[in-house]
Amino acid sequence: MRLLLFLLPVLLFASCSSPSCWSGGIDLRPTETDSLAGVTYDIGNPTNVKVYKGLAHPTGDTAKYEKQVAKGGWIEIEGFKFFKEPLDVSDETINKVLDLYRDKKSHQAWGPKDKCDGFHPDYVLVWQGHDGQRAIQLCYGCHEWKFFGPGGVFLSDISEKAYFGPLTRRWLKKDKD
Repeated sequence: MRLLLFLLPVLLFASCSSPSCWSGGIDLRPTETDSLAGVTYDIGNPTNVKVYKGLAHPTGDTAKYEKQVAKGGWIEIEGFKFFKEPLDVSDETINKVLDLYRDKKSHQAWGPKDKCDGFHPDYVLVWQGHDGQRAIQLCYGCHEWKFFGPGGVFLSDISEKAYFGPLTRRWLKKDKD
């Protein structure tokens, strides 16, 4: 299973045979579906999941980001900075977000973005598994989510139904600023 997660980037690019395959809004292809199945297995039934809010976007709002970094009170998770204090998110809401993530219909094939400042997570869900840390980062600007685990990384777009549904409107709201 872990090997499959490590092979994902190779399989992903090998499966792309036309310029339109990275346009976004595309259902997951077989290799991505297999990788998501491995990730879903790896997620398991976590306990003690913490949710952290990301700092401002380092290139999209550089001045605000630099002030937040200078002020301190942040931690780094998988290459991005988040406020050190976890958010007060109920276990029920966390489980709903994880269930949404596990649902294949909540994912679409990753597509390049040319109208945003690049992947930068607004939130991260993080927990310890029996053999290491797991994290799911959610980038609302790119409509992407990225899973990190001992077996590797899985990046996909958040489907429109998942993104514009309860994820951003009720559970982990999108900032209005």
